[in-house]
Amino acid sequence: MDNSSSETDVIEQIENDEFYSCFLKTGSKNAIPQALSISEQVKKLGEGIELISRELQKQVLEKHDDLLRQGNHATKLENVLNTMNGHVQNLFANAERLRNQVTGPYNALEMHTKVLGRLHLASHILRQVNRIQQLSKRLANTNDPVQKATILHELEQLASDPDLKDIDAVTSELRNIRAQQQKVVKLATGSLNQGIINENVAQTTTALQIFINLGTIDATLHTTIENNFSECRECLKTAFDASIVSSGLKTTKGPGRATLTTSQGFRNKIWSEIEKAFSEEIYQNCKQIKFLQTTVNNLNIQNIDSDIATKFWTKLGNLLKSEIKNTSSAVQQMLEEDYPKLLKCFYEMCEKLKYDQFVFDRQVLEKCENSYLSSSLNRLLDPAQSMFSSEGEVPSHDQIDSLIRVISTELSVALIEETLSEKICKNVSKSIKMFALKTEQQIETGPEAAQVIGGNANSGQQRNIQFANALYYFQVQIQRMLSNMKDSLPQSGITIINESLQVLVNLVGAIIQPIVVSINSTIETIIITIHLETDWAKLQVPINKNSVVCSPYMRELSQFVTRVYHTYLSSFNNKEVLLEKCSEIAVRCIELLVRHSSLLRPISQGGRVRLQSDYLHLEGALRVICPHLSDLGRPYRLLKSMASLVTLTPEEIVASQASESSVPHSTVLLLLFSFAGSELASPHQNTAWSLPKLSAWLDEHPSESDRLDLIVGALQKYENLVRQKNSVNYDPVYPIMSTFLENAVKTVK
Repeated sequence: MDNSSSETDVIEQIENDEFYSCFLKTGSKNAIPQALSISEQVKKLGEGIELISRELQKQVLEKHDDLLRQGNHATKLENVLNTMNGHVQNLFANAERLRNQVTGPYNALEMHTKVLGRLHLASHILRQVNRIQQLSKRLANTNDPVQKATILHELEQLASDPDLKDIDAVTSELRNIRAQQQKVVKLATGSLNQGIINENVAQTTTALQIFINLGTIDATLHTTIENNFSECRECLKTAFDASIVSSGLKTTKGPGRATLTTSQGFRNKIWSEIEKAFSEEIYQNCKQIKFLQTTVNNLNIQNIDSDIATKFWTKLGNLLKSEIKNTSSAVQQMLEEDYPKLLKCFYEMCEKLKYDQFVFDRQVLEKCENSYLSSSLNRLLDPAQSMFSSEGEVPSHDQIDSLIRVISTELSVALIEETLSEKICKNVSKSIKMFALKTEQQIETGPEAAQVIGGNANSGQQRNIQFANALYYFQVQIQRMLSNMKDSLPQSGITIINESLQVLVNLVGAIIQPIVVSINSTIETIIITIHLETDWAKLQVPINKNSVVCSPYMRELSQFVTRVYHTYLSSFNNKEVLLEKCSEIAVRCIELLVRHSSLLRPISQGGRVRLQSDYLHLEGALRVICPHLSDLGRPYRLLKSMASLVTLTPEEIVASQASESSVPHSTVLLLLFSFAGSELASPHQNTAWSLPKLSAWLDEHPSESDRLDLIVGALQKYENLVRQKNSVNYDPVYPIMSTFLENAVKTVK
């Protein structure tokens, strides 16, 4: 512990001393404090060395045994190292002898390998040269071009060997081979072109086989496509080139002459060139490619890109699109204005080719088609708008006929292709809707258009009738035109136009509808007066039922229906829509009479007989507006059934109700209330509603279950009233109603 602490004290003394610490750091030479003089520094340094020397002597004395042991170990280590050095030297000597033993055989083997490789190369060259000379002789002795092609292909592969590059014998043979190859290629090319033009399968197949044997079939097919494509390109450029066409036309000098590019002669000449291009030159090139594709498919050639027809057709489509885009503005305008002619040329060529790969592509002519459709739409919309230029003026038949002629012309021009016809039909549909829109903006829609009180139709109603009749005339003329063109127009186009005609029909119905609403409102006002007539309970059963006259309200109703039909409705020419609206009036009239007659109470048997007469009288009155009442179906059966029910007893009424009866259960129950005494109050009396309020509630709740719930409430209130009186006697009709109601609720559920 003392030695360790002493050693530590010396180290700390040196490290903590400002002068000594400078020698412990890197670069301490420059960091020696300048406060001490040179002699002082030398003295200080000597003291430090002396201090370290004493410490070292002290350490040597204290650890003398350890130092001796380490010295002994160092001597042993040196002996071991000397021994190891001897062994390493022996190892190096043995490795050198081994290397000499391996290197000799390796060098000999390498020399033999080089010799063998050169012998093998010489043998290979000799064999190749021999094969070339043999094939060259066979080539000279062969007249069959197909076999020549096979030989030439093999010679071409042999000659491509880089080892034969500098062989004189091969070089001389190659000149002969090249000459023979050029002859065969020339012969095959001519044969292929001639075979394609004449559609000679055998000749074309032989030529293709030659190119297959030569190994150049892909390049040959590509060249053929490019040649045909170039011919098509030159053909289109000539057809679309206004300068070339103009040079062939005679021009006249002098003022006032028309511009050459807008003259009819120029247009005729351009179209003549275009039609010739598609029908002859382009068609022939496409036909040749079609034939070539078929022949290639029959050969079943492997590892070639054989879809040549699709590639050619795609390039042709892009070419046509590009030529149209780059042609002069005058020709572009002409192509857009007479687009159906261009479409006809292209479409008929595709139809004539009848080939799956040559499918008509609309996108090729998309720019011209869009421009033409836009112009066509303007031609169809302009007359539909111009005929409404004057406020309140109704289009005349001549104006409508003029629009029909425009529509017919546009449809006729587009008949060449189904999709174009369908698109033109959509434009026609827009024209029809424009006509309807302009008409709708002109019609009278205020209260004056709906009045039915006056003796005659007012000016607004008369004008609405004229507009409705113009709509109907337009509709009939369109339908007649479609009938004439039904065999040529596509069914989808006819459907589009017919759907747009429904807009005209709906608009006619919309013009009539305000009058119908007013008529129905007035009819309800008249029918509801049935409750104001006081003699229903006083009438006796007449001796002769056939002599019973109708009620005053029914007489007024009959006169009103007849008057409004002749005054406000009969002038509408669209009898189909008119019949539909008159049917609505008839159905509403029947519904209101059934409703209020079933609510009528008190009423005697004589009153019921007159009520039956009212039903029969209403049937005759409604035939004025709806001649075939039976076509109404269930409402008409309801009218006939109620006419027979109103004179029956409660038991007979219930017994007559079959499962498929036309009279609703709620109506039968309301009718049975009229046989009861005053204590068994009707549903509207039970809820303290007025008759108009009850009628409105019934309109809002057509569901039979809702109406039965209302009746259940009235019967339950009557039951409670009887119990409160501690009475056991119910109204005679109550058990009948209760049983019928129970069955009705089950049926509804």
